[in-house]
Amino acid sequence: MRYRPFGTSGKAVSAISLALRRAGGPSTAEAWRSLIFAAMENGINCFDIGAGDEALERGVAEALQAVERRLLFLVFTIEGDPLRPLSAEALADLVRQGLKRSSAGYFDVVMLGEAAYAGLTPQAKLLLQRVRDAAMALQLGVVGEGEVLAECIRDPTYEVLATRYNLTSEWRTRRLLRDAAAVGMTAIGYDVAPAEMVRPQTASKLPALRKRSHNPLAGAGTYAFLHETARWTPEELCLAFALTEPSLATLQLDMSLANQLEALAAVPDRDPPTALGAQVEMARFGAEPPDQRQRA
Repeated sequence: MRYRPFGTSGKAVSAISLALRRAGGPSTAEAWRSLIFAAMENGINCFDIGAGDEALERGVAEALQAVERRLLFLVFTIEGDPLRPLSAEALADLVRQGLKRSSAGYFDVVMLGEAAYAGLTPQAKLLLQRVRDAAMALQLGVVGEGEVLAECIRDPTYEVLATRYNLTSEWRTRRLLRDAAAVGMTAIGYDVAPAEMVRPQTASKLPALRKRSHNPLAGAGTYAFLHETARWTPEELCLAFALTEPSLATLQLDMSLANQLEALAAVPDRDPPTALGAQVEMARFGAEPPDQRQRA
């Protein structure tokens, strides 16, 4: 595993982190503890905890009994409800319960999902700042895309952002990352291996793949290489490419990839295929409309 500085926090985080979410995850504290241990055994020290899941938070507490708190970097993400505002009371309850159940003592970052950010009441925003002032959270951040993140980059309240980043990311995302780095924000990437990219090839595409040995350029300008590169799975290639983005402090794996932890955790120490960058750019160029090609 490789480690990267998390902005100006003074801490180093594993290049690969794990987003712990109820959807697709275990249902008991013991199972969450086992998953966290498995991640730590593979060098992962950064975990993003979804707020409001008691079994998950208690699983974190059980894992912390075996490791010093300072050795882990804990992100606490509040998704929010798009149908109602996030009040100061609701925000306080989530943070206090999360800290109590997880026995974390503090969160390195409290993150707001787009719904939580959009639903913040004025009182809740003031409380968020008091949470940081009281060292219940060392930094504050926002998860999202597009204009939401552009707005956060202009707001000194937030020091961290998390956004979707993978081999299909367009110029807008790359520009946001540059803008964030310019003002000293730390960036996290997620959705590094999109399901539509890594799912097995359909039967209709198999004949074209078989002809590749007769035509070395067959499939050029497409993402077919994800399924044709020897000794690499599509997920590993997606992750290897995302790791080349220097502005990202860590790349989050979601629960759908938890069963591949050992193989994916080894990717930062592997040399990526020589032509990976060129293959991605050719595929992206072939997929982007002309106006996006000119701006990229």
